[in-house]
Amino acid sequence: MVSTPVRETAPDAATDEDGRAYANGFRPATLEWDGWTCEDCIVCATGRECADCRACTNFAFPYPPHWARPWVEGDAERGLELFGGPGGMSAGRNLVDDNGDWVLVEFDRNAAATARAAGHWVVEADIRTLDPRHPVLRYVRRVHGSPPCQTLSDAGKRAGWNAAEISELQSIMWQASEAFGFLEVDDLCSLYGGPHGYFGDVLDGMEDHPDADGWGDECGSGHLPPCMTPADFREWAASVVSDDRTALMAEMLIWPMCLVQIGAPLVSITMEQSANLLKQSPALAEAIQSEITSTEGFGWSWCSWQIADAADYGAATHRERAWMVATRWERPRYADEVDGDKAARAMWSHVLKRTGRLPDWTPDLGRQIDPYQGRPALPKVTVATALNLPADWWADTRGKRGINPQTGKPKGGGSFPLNRTGPCVTAPWYAIRFRPADVPQGEGTTTITIPELGALVGFRRDYPWRYIPTRKNARGIRNLAQLTADPVSPFMGAAISSAVQGEDWYEPTAVYQINLYRLKAQDVTEADQPVLSTPHIDNRMVEQMELFPAA
Repeated sequence: MVSTPVRETAPDAATDEDGRAYANGFRPATLEWDGWTCEDCIVCATGRECADCRACTNFAFPYPPHWARPWVEGDAERGLELFGGPGGMSAGRNLVDDNGDWVLVEFDRNAAATARAAGHWVVEADIRTLDPRHPVLRYVRRVHGSPPCQTLSDAGKRAGWNAAEISELQSIMWQASEAFGFLEVDDLCSLYGGPHGYFGDVLDGMEDHPDADGWGDECGSGHLPPCMTPADFREWAASVVSDDRTALMAEMLIWPMCLVQIGAPLVSITMEQSANLLKQSPALAEAIQSEITSTEGFGWSWCSWQIADAADYGAATHRERAWMVATRWERPRYADEVDGDKAARAMWSHVLKRTGRLPDWTPDLGRQIDPYQGRPALPKVTVATALNLPADWWADTRGKRGINPQTGKPKGGGSFPLNRTGPCVTAPWYAIRFRPADVPQGEGTTTITIPELGALVGFRRDYPWRYIPTRKNARGIRNLAQLTADPVSPFMGAAISSAVQGEDWYEPTAVYQINLYRLKAQDVTEADQPVLSTPHIDNRMVEQMELFPAA
Protein backbone atom coordinates (compact mmCIF):
# COMPACT_ATOMS: atom_id res chain seq x y z
CA MET A 1 0.00 0.00 0.00
CA VAL A 2 1.04 3.61 -0.38
CA SER A 3 2.02 5.19 2.91
CA THR A 4 0.59 8.46 4.17
CA PRO A 5 2.42 11.21 6.04
CA VAL A 6 2.65 10.55 9.76
CA ARG A 7 1.92 13.68 11.77
CA GLU A 8 3.70 12.59 14.91
CA THR A 9 6.56 10.25 15.62
CA ALA A 10 5.35 7.02 17.21
CA PRO A 11 6.16 6.86 20.94
CA ASP A 12 8.95 4.60 22.08
CA ALA A 13 6.71 2.54 24.35
CA ALA A 14 3.62 0.97 22.77
CA THR A 15 0.41 1.66 24.68
CA ASP A 16 -3.14 0.37 24.46
CA GLU A 17 -6.21 2.50 23.74
CA ASP A 18 -6.38 3.45 27.43
CA GLY A 19 -2.77 4.64 27.44
CA ARG A 20 -1.38 1.70 29.41
CA ALA A 21 2.14 0.66 28.41
CA TYR A 22 2.72 -2.97 27.43
CA ALA A 23 5.39 -4.97 29.25
CA ASN A 24 8.58 -6.52 27.87
CA GLY A 25 8.60 -4.45 24.69
CA PHE A 26 5.39 -5.98 23.29
CA ARG A 27 4.01 -4.02 20.32
CA PRO A 28 0.63 -4.96 18.80
CA ALA A 29 0.82 -5.83 15.11
CA THR A 30 -1.28 -2.89 13.98
CA LEU A 31 -0.91 -0.73 10.91
CA GLU A 32 0.57 2.72 11.43
CA TRP A 33 -1.82 5.29 10.02
CA ASP A 34 -2.29 8.89 11.03
CA GLY A 35 -6.04 9.01 10.36
CA TRP A 36 -5.93 11.06 7.14
CA THR A 37 -8.91 10.57 4.82
CA CYS A 38 -10.56 12.47 2.02
CA GLU A 39 -12.42 14.50 4.67
CA ASP A 40 -9.07 16.18 5.41
CA CYS A 41 -8.34 16.87 1.74
CA ILE A 42 -8.24 20.55 0.78
CA VAL A 43 -8.53 19.67 -2.92
CA CYS A 44 -11.70 17.62 -2.51
CA ALA A 45 -13.10 20.34 -0.27
CA THR A 46 -13.40 22.47 -3.41
CA GLY A 47 -15.85 19.96 -4.89
CA ARG A 48 -13.49 17.91 -7.04
CA GLU A 49 -13.88 14.16 -7.42
CA CYS A 50 -11.31 11.93 -5.71
CA ALA A 51 -10.22 10.63 -9.12
CA ASP A 52 -9.13 14.18 -9.98
CA CYS A 53 -7.21 14.56 -6.74
CA ARG A 54 -3.66 13.30 -6.56
CA ALA A 55 -3.69 13.06 -2.74
CA CYS A 56 -6.81 10.87 -2.67
CA THR A 57 -5.64 8.75 -5.60
CA ASN A 58 -2.30 8.08 -3.93
CA PHE A 59 -3.93 7.42 -0.56
CA ALA A 60 -6.46 4.92 -1.98
CA PHE A 61 -4.00 3.16 -4.33
CA PRO A 62 -4.37 0.44 -5.53
CA TYR A 63 -8.09 0.72 -4.81
CA PRO A 64 -10.50 3.15 -6.51
CA PRO A 65 -9.75 6.79 -5.66
CA HIS A 66 -13.29 7.36 -4.39
CA TRP A 67 -12.65 4.76 -1.68
CA ALA A 68 -10.57 7.48 -0.02
CA ARG A 69 -13.90 9.10 0.79
CA PRO A 70 -15.70 7.65 3.82
CA TRP A 71 -18.78 5.60 2.96
CA VAL A 72 -22.09 7.29 3.73
CA GLU A 73 -25.64 5.98 3.80
CA GLY A 74 -26.98 5.74 0.28
CA ASP A 75 -23.62 4.87 -1.32
CA ALA A 76 -23.23 1.51 -3.04
CA GLU A 77 -21.94 -1.04 -0.56
CA ARG A 78 -18.30 -1.94 -1.02
CA GLY A 79 -17.05 -5.47 -1.60
CA LEU A 80 -13.77 -7.30 -2.20
CA GLU A 81 -13.43 -10.31 -4.45
CA LEU A 82 -10.21 -12.19 -3.75
CA PHE A 83 -8.79 -14.32 -6.57
CA GLY A 84 -11.38 -12.76 -8.85
CA GLY A 85 -10.25 -14.50 -12.05
CA PRO A 86 -11.84 -13.26 -15.28
CA GLY A 87 -15.01 -12.25 -13.44
CA GLY A 88 -17.31 -15.28 -13.27
CA MET A 89 -18.57 -14.59 -9.75
CA SER A 90 -19.01 -10.94 -10.65
CA ALA A 91 -20.98 -11.80 -13.79
CA GLY A 92 -23.34 -13.88 -11.69
CA ARG A 93 -23.55 -11.26 -8.96
CA ASN A 94 -24.56 -8.62 -11.50
CA LEU A 95 -27.63 -10.69 -12.38
CA VAL A 96 -29.01 -10.21 -8.88
CA ASP A 97 -27.31 -7.04 -7.63
CA ASP A 98 -25.82 -4.56 -10.07
CA ASN A 99 -25.50 -1.74 -7.54
CA GLY A 100 -22.43 -2.91 -5.63
CA ASP A 101 -19.04 -1.20 -5.56
CA TRP A 102 -16.65 -4.15 -5.90
CA VAL A 103 -12.90 -4.53 -6.36
CA LEU A 104 -11.38 -7.74 -7.75
CA VAL A 105 -7.89 -8.90 -6.78
CA GLU A 106 -6.28 -11.12 -9.41
CA PHE A 107 -2.69 -12.15 -10.16
CA ASP A 108 -2.98 -13.70 -13.65
CA ARG A 109 -2.62 -10.89 -16.17
CA ASN A 110 -4.90 -12.47 -18.77
CA ALA A 111 -7.68 -12.99 -16.24
CA ALA A 112 -7.16 -9.47 -14.89
CA ALA A 113 -7.31 -7.97 -18.38
CA THR A 114 -10.51 -9.91 -19.10
CA ALA A 115 -12.21 -8.80 -15.88
CA ARG A 116 -11.12 -5.23 -16.50
CA ALA A 117 -12.53 -5.33 -20.04
CA ALA A 118 -15.79 -6.63 -18.56
CA GLY A 119 -16.06 -3.42 -16.53
CA HIS A 120 -14.63 -4.38 -13.15
CA TRP A 121 -12.05 -2.52 -11.07
CA VAL A 122 -9.14 -4.96 -10.83
CA VAL A 123 -6.10 -4.85 -8.58
CA GLU A 124 -3.64 -6.91 -10.60
CA ALA A 125 -1.24 -8.19 -7.97
CA ASP A 126 -0.15 -11.20 -5.96
CA ILE A 127 -2.60 -11.08 -3.07
CA ARG A 128 0.24 -11.76 -0.65
CA THR A 129 1.76 -8.36 -1.48
CA LEU A 130 -1.37 -6.53 -0.32
CA ASP A 131 -2.11 -5.47 3.25
CA PRO A 132 -5.79 -6.05 4.15
CA ARG A 133 -5.46 -3.33 6.82
CA HIS A 134 -5.31 -0.58 4.20
CA PRO A 135 -7.28 2.37 5.64
CA VAL A 136 -9.66 2.65 2.67
CA LEU A 137 -10.89 -0.89 3.30
CA ARG A 138 -12.59 0.22 6.53
CA TYR A 139 -15.96 0.35 4.74
CA VAL A 140 -15.96 -3.05 3.02
CA ARG A 141 -19.16 -4.98 3.78
CA ARG A 142 -18.76 -8.16 1.73
CA VAL A 143 -15.94 -10.52 0.78
CA HIS A 144 -15.85 -13.34 -1.75
CA GLY A 145 -12.87 -15.56 -2.49
CA SER A 146 -12.00 -18.30 -4.99
CA PRO A 147 -8.51 -19.47 -3.96
CA PRO A 148 -6.48 -21.43 -6.53
CA CYS A 149 -7.47 -25.09 -6.66
CA GLN A 150 -4.49 -26.62 -8.48
CA THR A 151 -3.13 -28.42 -5.39
CA LEU A 152 -6.58 -29.88 -4.64
CA SER A 153 -7.72 -30.70 -8.17
CA ASP A 154 -7.77 -34.26 -9.53
CA ALA A 155 -5.77 -33.00 -12.51
CA GLY A 156 -2.95 -31.56 -10.39
CA LYS A 157 -0.25 -33.14 -8.23
CA ARG A 158 -2.66 -33.22 -5.25
CA ALA A 159 -0.26 -31.65 -2.77
CA GLY A 160 -3.34 -30.33 -0.98
CA TRP A 161 -4.37 -33.93 -0.19
CA ASN A 162 -1.29 -34.56 1.97
CA ALA A 163 -2.71 -35.36 5.41
CA ALA A 164 0.39 -34.25 7.34
CA GLU A 165 0.60 -30.89 5.56
CA ILE A 166 -3.11 -30.24 5.91
CA SER A 167 -2.97 -31.02 9.63
CA GLU A 168 -0.15 -28.52 10.11
CA LEU A 169 -1.92 -25.85 8.08
CA GLN A 170 -5.18 -26.46 9.94
CA SER A 171 -3.39 -25.92 13.26
CA ILE A 172 -1.99 -22.63 12.00
CA MET A 173 -5.35 -21.45 10.70
CA TRP A 174 -6.85 -22.17 14.11
CA GLN A 175 -4.51 -19.47 15.44
CA ALA A 176 -5.88 -16.75 13.16
CA SER A 177 -8.25 -15.40 15.81
CA GLU A 178 -5.37 -14.93 18.22
CA ALA A 179 -3.02 -13.58 15.56
CA PHE A 180 -5.46 -10.87 14.47
CA GLY A 181 -6.96 -9.85 17.80
CA PHE A 182 -10.13 -11.92 18.29
CA LEU A 183 -9.10 -14.16 21.17
CA GLU A 184 -10.99 -13.24 24.33
CA VAL A 185 -9.19 -14.17 27.55
CA ASP A 186 -9.98 -14.02 31.25
CA ASP A 187 -7.10 -11.75 32.16
CA LEU A 188 -4.90 -9.43 30.11
CA CYS A 189 -2.68 -8.23 32.92
CA SER A 190 0.39 -10.24 31.87
CA LEU A 191 0.61 -7.87 28.91
CA TYR A 192 1.29 -5.07 31.38
CA GLY A 193 3.66 -6.97 33.69
CA GLY A 194 0.95 -8.30 35.98
CA PRO A 195 0.82 -11.74 37.58
CA HIS A 196 -1.95 -13.42 35.57
CA GLY A 197 -1.84 -15.35 32.30
CA TYR A 198 -4.46 -15.65 29.58
CA PHE A 199 -6.98 -17.52 31.68
CA GLY A 200 -6.50 -15.85 35.05
CA ASP A 201 -3.90 -18.29 36.39
CA VAL A 202 -0.90 -16.98 38.34
CA LEU A 203 2.27 -17.09 36.26
CA ASP A 204 5.37 -18.90 37.52
CA GLY A 205 7.54 -16.57 39.56
CA MET A 206 4.70 -14.10 40.14
CA GLU A 207 3.23 -15.77 43.22
CA ASP A 208 4.45 -12.92 45.46
CA HIS A 209 2.94 -10.18 43.34
CA PRO A 210 0.49 -8.07 45.40
CA ASP A 211 -2.30 -8.80 42.89
CA ALA A 212 -1.62 -12.54 42.63
CA ASP A 213 -4.66 -13.45 44.73
CA GLY A 214 -6.83 -10.54 43.64
CA TRP A 215 -7.42 -7.99 40.91
CA GLY A 216 -5.43 -4.84 40.43
CA ASP A 217 -5.78 -1.92 38.04
CA GLU A 218 -4.03 -3.86 35.30
CA CYS A 219 -6.23 -6.94 35.60
CA GLY A 220 -9.36 -7.79 33.63
CA SER A 221 -10.76 -9.74 30.74
CA GLY A 222 -10.72 -8.66 27.11
CA HIS A 223 -9.37 -9.44 23.65
CA LEU A 224 -5.68 -9.91 23.09
CA PRO A 225 -4.36 -7.29 20.66
CA PRO A 226 -3.16 -8.48 17.22
CA CYS A 227 0.21 -10.16 17.57
CA MET A 228 1.03 -11.01 13.93
CA THR A 229 1.02 -9.03 10.71
CA PRO A 230 -0.63 -10.54 7.62
CA ALA A 231 2.86 -11.03 6.15
CA ASP A 232 4.02 -12.96 9.23
CA PHE A 233 0.94 -15.20 9.18
CA ARG A 234 1.34 -15.87 5.46
CA GLU A 235 4.97 -16.85 5.94
CA TRP A 236 4.00 -19.17 8.78
CA ALA A 237 1.28 -20.86 6.71
CA ALA A 238 3.55 -21.30 3.69
CA SER A 239 6.28 -22.85 5.83
CA VAL A 240 4.33 -26.08 6.44
CA VAL A 241 3.23 -26.92 2.89
CA SER A 242 5.20 -28.14 -0.10
CA ASP A 243 3.24 -25.96 -2.52
CA ASP A 244 2.55 -22.45 -1.25
CA ARG A 245 -0.65 -22.28 -3.29
CA THR A 246 -2.23 -24.49 -0.64
CA ALA A 247 -1.36 -21.85 1.96
CA LEU A 248 -3.45 -19.32 0.01
CA MET A 249 -6.47 -20.87 1.72
CA ALA A 250 -5.40 -18.88 4.79
CA GLU A 251 -6.27 -15.66 2.92
CA MET A 252 -9.93 -16.50 3.54
CA LEU A 253 -9.28 -15.85 7.23
CA ILE A 254 -6.58 -13.19 6.96
CA TRP A 255 -8.65 -10.73 4.94
CA PRO A 256 -11.98 -10.92 6.81
CA MET A 257 -10.31 -10.82 10.22
CA CYS A 258 -8.06 -7.89 9.35
CA LEU A 259 -10.99 -6.01 7.81
CA VAL A 260 -13.12 -6.40 10.92
CA GLN A 261 -10.14 -5.48 13.08
CA ILE A 262 -9.80 -2.11 11.32
CA GLY A 263 -13.51 -1.44 11.69
CA ALA A 264 -15.01 -2.67 8.42
CA PRO A 265 -18.75 -3.48 8.81
CA LEU A 266 -18.30 -6.89 7.20
CA VAL A 267 -21.57 -8.84 7.04
CA SER A 268 -20.93 -11.76 4.66
CA ILE A 269 -18.16 -14.02 3.35
CA THR A 270 -18.61 -16.42 0.47
CA MET A 271 -16.04 -18.80 -0.94
CA GLU A 272 -15.65 -21.20 -3.86
CA GLN A 273 -13.07 -23.95 -4.12
CA SER A 274 -12.51 -27.38 -5.69
CA ALA A 275 -14.97 -29.98 -4.45
CA ASN A 276 -11.91 -31.90 -3.25
CA LEU A 277 -11.50 -29.37 -0.47
CA LEU A 278 -14.44 -31.06 1.23
CA LYS A 279 -13.93 -34.55 -0.16
CA GLN A 280 -10.18 -34.93 0.42
CA SER A 281 -9.01 -32.11 2.74
CA PRO A 282 -12.00 -31.25 4.95
CA ALA A 283 -9.75 -30.16 7.82
CA LEU A 284 -9.10 -26.84 6.03
CA ALA A 285 -12.83 -26.22 5.65
CA GLU A 286 -13.27 -27.08 9.32
CA ALA A 287 -10.56 -24.60 10.32
CA ILE A 288 -12.24 -21.78 8.41
CA GLN A 289 -15.70 -22.65 9.73
CA SER A 290 -14.53 -22.93 13.33
CA GLU A 291 -12.71 -19.59 13.23
CA ILE A 292 -15.79 -17.89 11.76
CA THR A 293 -18.43 -19.33 14.11
CA SER A 294 -16.45 -20.00 17.30
CA THR A 295 -16.90 -17.63 20.23
CA GLU A 296 -13.09 -17.60 20.37
CA GLY A 297 -13.03 -16.34 16.77
CA PHE A 298 -15.50 -14.25 14.83
CA GLY A 299 -18.57 -15.60 16.58
CA TRP A 300 -20.71 -15.20 13.46
CA SER A 301 -24.19 -16.70 13.34
CA TRP A 302 -23.90 -18.83 10.16
CA CYS A 303 -21.25 -20.67 8.19
CA SER A 304 -22.31 -23.48 5.85
CA TRP A 305 -20.35 -25.76 3.54
CA GLN A 306 -21.71 -27.82 0.63
CA ILE A 307 -20.92 -29.06 -2.86
CA ALA A 308 -22.98 -27.71 -5.74
CA ASP A 309 -22.90 -28.31 -9.50
CA ALA A 310 -23.42 -25.43 -11.94
CA ALA A 311 -25.31 -27.81 -14.24
CA ASP A 312 -28.04 -28.01 -11.57
CA TYR A 313 -28.47 -24.23 -11.74
CA GLY A 314 -28.65 -23.69 -15.51
CA ALA A 315 -25.19 -24.25 -17.05
CA ALA A 316 -24.72 -26.51 -20.09
CA THR A 317 -21.69 -28.24 -18.51
CA HIS A 318 -20.99 -29.68 -15.10
CA ARG A 319 -18.84 -27.70 -12.67
CA GLU A 320 -18.90 -29.25 -9.21
CA ARG A 321 -17.43 -26.98 -6.56
CA ALA A 322 -17.32 -26.59 -2.78
CA TRP A 323 -19.14 -23.49 -1.53
CA MET A 324 -19.07 -21.68 1.79
CA VAL A 325 -21.58 -19.03 2.87
CA ALA A 326 -21.04 -17.12 6.12
CA THR A 327 -23.15 -14.31 7.56
CA ARG A 328 -22.51 -12.17 10.59
CA TRP A 329 -25.90 -11.66 12.20
CA GLU A 330 -28.81 -12.99 10.16
CA ARG A 331 -29.38 -16.32 8.47
CA PRO A 332 -28.68 -16.06 4.74
CA ARG A 333 -31.44 -16.23 2.19
CA TYR A 334 -32.27 -19.86 1.27
CA ALA A 335 -30.90 -21.11 4.62
CA ASP A 336 -31.83 -24.74 5.22
CA GLU A 337 -31.22 -27.17 8.08
CA VAL A 338 -30.40 -30.76 7.02
CA ASP A 339 -29.32 -34.00 8.66
CA GLY A 340 -25.63 -33.27 9.18
CA ASP A 341 -24.70 -36.85 10.06
CA LYS A 342 -26.36 -38.19 6.92
CA ALA A 343 -24.68 -35.49 4.82
CA ALA A 344 -21.30 -36.34 6.38
CA ARG A 345 -21.68 -40.07 5.67
CA ALA A 346 -22.52 -39.30 2.05
CA MET A 347 -19.70 -36.74 1.66
CA TRP A 348 -17.01 -39.01 3.10
CA SER A 349 -18.37 -42.42 2.08
CA HIS A 350 -15.04 -43.17 0.42
CA VAL A 351 -13.29 -42.64 3.75
CA LEU A 352 -15.86 -44.72 5.63
CA LYS A 353 -15.41 -47.56 3.17
CA ARG A 354 -11.65 -47.50 3.54
CA THR A 355 -11.25 -46.85 7.28
CA GLY A 356 -14.62 -47.57 8.84
CA ARG A 357 -14.90 -44.06 10.28
CA LEU A 358 -15.27 -40.45 9.22
CA PRO A 359 -12.26 -38.12 8.93
CA ASP A 360 -11.03 -36.73 12.25
CA TRP A 361 -11.72 -33.11 11.34
CA THR A 362 -14.68 -32.07 9.21
CA PRO A 363 -16.92 -29.00 8.97
CA ASP A 364 -20.51 -29.21 10.15
CA LEU A 365 -22.70 -30.04 7.14
CA GLY A 366 -25.99 -29.62 8.99
CA ARG A 367 -26.55 -26.22 7.40
CA GLN A 368 -26.81 -25.64 3.68
CA ILE A 369 -28.09 -23.16 1.12
CA ASP A 370 -31.04 -24.32 -1.01
CA PRO A 371 -31.59 -21.63 -3.68
CA TYR A 372 -34.55 -23.44 -5.24
CA GLN A 373 -36.70 -23.53 -2.10
CA GLY A 374 -39.03 -26.08 -3.65
CA ARG A 375 -39.36 -24.33 -7.03
CA PRO A 376 -38.95 -26.23 -10.33
CA ALA A 377 -35.32 -26.67 -11.35
CA LEU A 378 -34.06 -24.62 -14.25
CA PRO A 379 -34.00 -26.68 -17.47
CA LYS A 380 -31.11 -29.05 -18.05
CA VAL A 381 -29.29 -27.80 -21.15
CA THR A 382 -27.44 -30.14 -23.48
CA VAL A 383 -24.26 -29.23 -25.32
CA ALA A 384 -26.13 -29.68 -28.61
CA THR A 385 -28.77 -27.14 -27.54
CA ALA A 386 -26.19 -24.68 -26.18
CA LEU A 387 -24.14 -24.72 -29.41
CA ASN A 388 -27.00 -25.31 -31.87
CA LEU A 389 -25.56 -28.62 -33.08
CA PRO A 390 -27.39 -31.85 -33.99
CA ALA A 391 -28.36 -33.86 -30.91
CA ASP A 392 -26.96 -37.11 -32.34
CA TRP A 393 -23.44 -35.71 -32.80
CA TRP A 394 -20.40 -36.45 -30.66
CA ALA A 395 -17.51 -34.39 -29.29
CA ASP A 396 -13.89 -35.53 -29.21
CA THR A 397 -11.76 -33.64 -26.72
CA ARG A 398 -8.61 -35.47 -27.76
CA GLY A 399 -7.09 -36.42 -31.11
CA LYS A 400 -7.70 -39.58 -33.07
CA ARG A 401 -6.97 -42.66 -30.99
CA GLY A 402 -6.75 -46.37 -31.60
CA ILE A 403 -9.62 -48.74 -30.89
CA ASN A 404 -9.55 -51.05 -27.90
CA PRO A 405 -10.12 -54.50 -29.48
CA GLN A 406 -11.85 -55.80 -26.35
CA THR A 407 -14.43 -53.00 -26.03
CA GLY A 408 -14.57 -51.65 -29.57
CA LYS A 409 -14.26 -48.11 -28.15
CA PRO A 410 -11.48 -45.53 -28.65
CA LYS A 411 -8.65 -45.83 -26.16
CA GLY A 412 -8.25 -43.20 -23.46
CA GLY A 413 -11.72 -41.67 -23.39
CA GLY A 414 -12.25 -38.01 -24.23
CA SER A 415 -15.44 -38.42 -26.29
CA PHE A 416 -19.02 -37.70 -25.26
CA PRO A 417 -22.42 -37.36 -26.93
CA LEU A 418 -23.92 -33.89 -27.35
CA ASN A 419 -27.42 -34.91 -26.30
CA ARG A 420 -26.65 -34.41 -22.61
CA THR A 421 -25.15 -31.84 -20.27
CA GLY A 422 -21.42 -31.77 -20.93
CA PRO A 423 -18.56 -32.67 -18.59
CA CYS A 424 -16.58 -29.89 -16.93
CA VAL A 425 -14.81 -27.66 -19.45
CA THR A 426 -11.01 -27.93 -19.30
CA ALA A 427 -8.27 -26.09 -21.16
CA PRO A 428 -7.66 -28.86 -23.77
CA TRP A 429 -11.19 -28.29 -25.07
CA TYR A 430 -9.80 -25.56 -27.32
CA ALA A 431 -8.96 -28.42 -29.74
CA ILE A 432 -12.36 -30.12 -29.53
CA ARG A 433 -13.87 -31.60 -32.69
CA PHE A 434 -17.55 -32.30 -33.27
CA ARG A 435 -18.74 -35.07 -35.59
CA PRO A 436 -21.82 -37.07 -36.60
CA ALA A 437 -22.11 -40.45 -34.91
CA ASP A 438 -21.17 -42.30 -38.11
CA VAL A 439 -17.91 -40.39 -38.53
CA PRO A 440 -14.89 -42.15 -36.97
CA GLN A 441 -13.56 -40.80 -33.71
CA GLY A 442 -11.08 -37.96 -34.20
CA GLU A 443 -12.16 -37.17 -37.76
CA GLY A 444 -14.71 -34.46 -37.05
CA THR A 445 -14.24 -31.14 -38.81
CA THR A 446 -16.47 -28.81 -36.76
CA THR A 447 -14.47 -26.91 -34.13
CA ILE A 448 -15.28 -24.71 -31.17
CA THR A 449 -14.61 -21.03 -30.46
CA ILE A 450 -13.61 -19.34 -27.22
CA PRO A 451 -17.01 -17.56 -26.93
CA GLU A 452 -18.69 -20.96 -27.28
CA LEU A 453 -16.47 -22.45 -24.58
CA GLY A 454 -17.40 -19.55 -22.32
CA ALA A 455 -21.08 -20.06 -23.08
CA LEU A 456 -20.87 -23.71 -22.05
CA VAL A 457 -19.57 -22.54 -18.67
CA GLY A 458 -22.25 -19.84 -18.42
CA PHE A 459 -20.69 -16.63 -19.77
CA ARG A 460 -22.51 -14.47 -22.29
CA ARG A 461 -21.22 -14.96 -25.82
CA ASP A 462 -19.83 -11.45 -26.14
CA TYR A 463 -17.79 -11.72 -22.93
CA PRO A 464 -14.49 -9.88 -23.57
CA TRP A 465 -11.91 -12.65 -23.15
CA ARG A 466 -8.41 -11.18 -23.29
CA TYR A 467 -4.95 -12.61 -23.93
CA ILE A 468 -1.78 -10.56 -23.53
CA PRO A 469 0.81 -12.03 -25.96
CA THR A 470 4.11 -13.17 -24.50
CA ARG A 471 5.73 -13.37 -27.93
CA LYS A 472 5.10 -11.90 -31.35
CA ASN A 473 2.04 -13.23 -33.20
CA ALA A 474 1.04 -15.49 -30.29
CA ARG A 475 -2.71 -16.12 -30.30
CA GLY A 476 -2.94 -17.71 -26.86
CA ILE A 477 -5.81 -20.03 -27.76
CA ARG A 478 -4.97 -22.49 -25.00
CA ASN A 479 -4.51 -19.62 -22.53
CA LEU A 480 -7.95 -18.29 -23.44
CA ALA A 481 -9.43 -21.76 -23.08
CA GLN A 482 -7.84 -21.98 -19.64
CA LEU A 483 -9.56 -18.71 -18.73
CA THR A 484 -12.93 -20.28 -19.50
CA ALA A 485 -12.05 -23.44 -17.55
CA ASP A 486 -10.99 -21.81 -14.28
CA PRO A 487 -13.68 -19.37 -13.09
CA VAL A 488 -16.92 -19.58 -11.18
CA SER A 489 -19.88 -20.27 -13.45
CA PRO A 490 -22.07 -17.15 -13.55
CA PHE A 491 -25.06 -19.40 -12.86
CA MET A 492 -23.60 -20.41 -9.50
CA GLY A 493 -22.36 -16.88 -8.93
CA ALA A 494 -25.94 -15.63 -9.16
CA ALA A 495 -27.36 -18.28 -6.82
CA ILE A 496 -24.71 -17.89 -4.12
CA SER A 497 -24.55 -14.09 -4.33
CA SER A 498 -28.31 -13.91 -3.97
CA ALA A 499 -28.04 -15.83 -0.70
CA VAL A 500 -26.33 -12.81 0.91
CA GLN A 501 -27.28 -9.78 -1.20
CA GLY A 502 -29.47 -8.40 -3.96
CA GLU A 503 -32.71 -9.90 -5.22
CA ASP A 504 -33.86 -13.49 -5.61
CA TRP A 505 -31.78 -15.29 -8.25
CA TYR A 506 -34.46 -17.49 -9.82
CA GLU A 507 -36.25 -15.28 -12.33
CA PRO A 508 -33.30 -13.19 -13.60
CA THR A 509 -31.18 -16.32 -13.96
CA ALA A 510 -33.94 -18.17 -15.83
CA VAL A 511 -34.18 -15.28 -18.29
CA TYR A 512 -30.40 -15.20 -18.62
CA GLN A 513 -30.35 -18.94 -19.37
CA ILE A 514 -33.02 -18.60 -22.08
CA ASN A 515 -31.16 -15.73 -23.74
CA LEU A 516 -27.72 -17.34 -23.45
CA TYR A 517 -28.70 -20.73 -24.85
CA ARG A 518 -31.49 -19.47 -27.12
CA LEU A 519 -33.88 -21.93 -25.56
CA LYS A 520 -37.09 -22.70 -27.39
CA ALA A 521 -40.25 -24.39 -26.16
CA GLN A 522 -39.08 -27.78 -27.40
CA ASP A 523 -35.87 -27.42 -25.40
CA VAL A 524 -37.72 -27.18 -22.09
CA THR A 525 -40.08 -29.79 -20.71
CA GLU A 526 -43.30 -28.54 -19.18
CA ALA A 527 -42.22 -29.75 -15.75
CA ASP A 528 -39.00 -27.74 -15.96
CA GLN A 529 -40.49 -24.53 -17.33
CA PRO A 530 -39.87 -21.71 -14.81
CA VAL A 531 -42.05 -18.64 -14.40
CA LEU A 532 -40.20 -15.77 -16.03
CA SER A 533 -40.23 -12.01 -15.69
CA THR A 534 -38.46 -9.09 -17.32
CA PRO A 535 -34.67 -9.59 -17.41
CA HIS A 536 -32.64 -7.82 -14.78
CA ILE A 537 -29.36 -7.45 -16.63
CA ASP A 538 -27.27 -4.31 -16.63
CA ASN A 539 -23.68 -4.53 -17.80
CA ARG A 540 -22.46 -1.27 -16.36
CA MET A 541 -18.94 -0.32 -17.34
CA VAL A 542 -16.52 1.21 -14.86
CA GLU A 543 -13.64 3.41 -15.92
CA GLN A 544 -10.33 2.39 -14.46
CA MET A 545 -6.69 3.38 -14.63
CA GLU A 546 -4.18 0.70 -15.56
CA LEU A 547 -2.70 0.46 -12.08
CA PHE A 548 -0.65 -2.67 -12.66
CA PRO A 549 0.26 -2.79 -16.35
CA ALA A 550 1.53 -6.11 -17.62
CA ALA A 551 5.28 -6.46 -17.67
